[in-house]
Amino acid sequence: MSTPDPPRPGALVVLRHLARFARPVRTALILGLLASLVGVGVSLAQPWPLQWVVDNILQPAAAGRPAADADTQLAIVVLVFVGIVGAGALADYWSTRLMSSSGLHMANGLREAVFAHLQRLSLRYHGTQSVGDLSTRVTSDVEKTQDMIVQTLAVLIPNVLLLGGMGAVMFALDPMFTLLVIATTPPLVIATFRSSRRLKLASRTARKADGAVASAATEGLGAIHLVQAFALEEDQRRRFSDLSHNSLRAGLESVRLQARFSPVVDLSAALSVAVILWFGAHRVLDGAMTLGVLLVFLSYLGSLYKPIRQLARLNIVLARGGAAAERVVAVLAEQPNVADRPGAMPVPPLRGRISLEGIHFSYGREPVLSGLDLEIGSGETVALVGPTGAGKSTIASLVPRLVDPDEGVVRLDGYDVRGLRLLGIRSQISMVLQDTVLLRGTLRDNIAWGRPGATEAQIRRAAQLGLVDEFASRLPDGLDTVIGERGANLSGGQRQRVAIARAILRDAPILILDEPTSALDTASETLLVEALRNLPSGRTTLVIAHRLTTIRHADRIAVIAGGGLLEQGTHDELMARDGAYRRLAAPAPPRVALR
Repeated sequence: MSTPDPPRPGALVVLRHLARFARPVRTALILGLLASLVGVGVSLAQPWPLQWVVDNILQPAAAGRPAADADTQLAIVVLVFVGIVGAGALADYWSTRLMSSSGLHMANGLREAVFAHLQRLSLRYHGTQSVGDLSTRVTSDVEKTQDMIVQTLAVLIPNVLLLGGMGAVMFALDPMFTLLVIATTPPLVIATFRSSRRLKLASRTARKADGAVASAATEGLGAIHLVQAFALEEDQRRRFSDLSHNSLRAGLESVRLQARFSPVVDLSAALSVAVILWFGAHRVLDGAMTLGVLLVFLSYLGSLYKPIRQLARLNIVLARGGAAAERVVAVLAEQPNVADRPGAMPVPPLRGRISLEGIHFSYGREPVLSGLDLEIGSGETVALVGPTGAGKSTIASLVPRLVDPDEGVVRLDGYDVRGLRLLGIRSQISMVLQDTVLLRGTLRDNIAWGRPGATEAQIRRAAQLGLVDEFASRLPDGLDTVIGERGANLSGGQRQRVAIARAILRDAPILILDEPTSALDTASETLLVEALRNLPSGRTTLVIAHRLTTIRHADRIAVIAGGGLLEQGTHDELMARDGAYRRLAAPAPPRVALR
């Protein structure tokens, strides 16, 4: 399916979203930053023992003026050098550990937040998105963002501090000489800036292409029965191959742009070293600079281009991570169409009275419901019938606020559902939808999903009422049998019965059955209808079905057509009229046999 591109968040929006995940680890970040500062100070001090040895021990000795305490000075300098290196190693260890672990914690918080936010986003949003693309955002895109965060904390911050410190010390030693070094860097800055923009665009394209590949793989494997039944293997292979080649081309473009960085940095470094050697040597010969200070400059210069080279490579990670972070933050920036309003009140125990007043609803330009009014009394069983697309499943979605009407009010026990807390509403409603969703685990686990903490007796009773025990008894491990992903090793009817048992276990005051018996045979359907009728009284039940055996014993049948309530009554009352229900219930004309 084609996934529309959401508005791309700006850099400040991305940073603001990422910054909130830094709050839980701010102590570690502060300590890591302090360790980085110590490491920078130690790195700046590292060349100075060499300068002391050259200017105060070696040069006087070469001039025939050896210091009387040269051995003592040399021993002290060596000890100081070893201490500096040891302190630098310790500071580097804690800086890397604290910064990198903070980045991993931030990325983990981001991943959990994205997944949780996707759970809250409305069905309208999920209806426009590809599952494969969303999965890529939760996994691969968060991973790229994680790399960016970790590298920013562990590489960018220490190296920027180091560059600043070196520049300050060099400028204090010899301002003109330092300006000469800086004059060789504009080509590097310009090339880095231009390549960064191109690489970010290429990375953005690559991330979108990767999402399309993941989406095609998810859809193709999820519909493998259909693919094989219609001999679509070659078509699917070609489609996937085209998308995979698009991803390959985008990735190769990123690699090509990435390969430009190192040569530019190396050439710039060589140019600076040549300039420093030429002019520095002349200043030493002229007596304007000591050899030790020149060695400090050369040491800084060697150290200077190591962080620059790392930052150049880091730019690639930042470009990829930035493109991935935009896709992740785009999900976090989405606001659910259905959410708790400010001041939403807790939901009291419901009796189950449902009122739909003047409901208008559409999924696009075409209206589904237009001014629907429907009252369902507490403890009443009401069946909704009507042609396909009349809005029956929409009504079932309006009651638990899976969607909100464009106009009109849905009330539970007289309360406008938009003024109640969502979790409170849905915790008092059991649902069996047309598309049965099962999790990988045992049959027992999938039934218990309806009520966490349910007792063994409650689970077994729900399995009996939902007719799960009828087929579970034939399985090797009974209710402890592990079912495949989405219940792949169960039949459609068996999956439906697990979903019904789950809803029964929930034992909520409102029960919504959306085509609950669509995959059951006639015998099982009859038993199930009887089991549902034998449930404790007082439960309000909303049933959507086409089979008369499922709905004929309902307290009331409401015919939905043309966007509203066409007629209602008991089965016998509606059959006595020459109306829409009787035409819907009329047996289909005999089919002509094909010879």
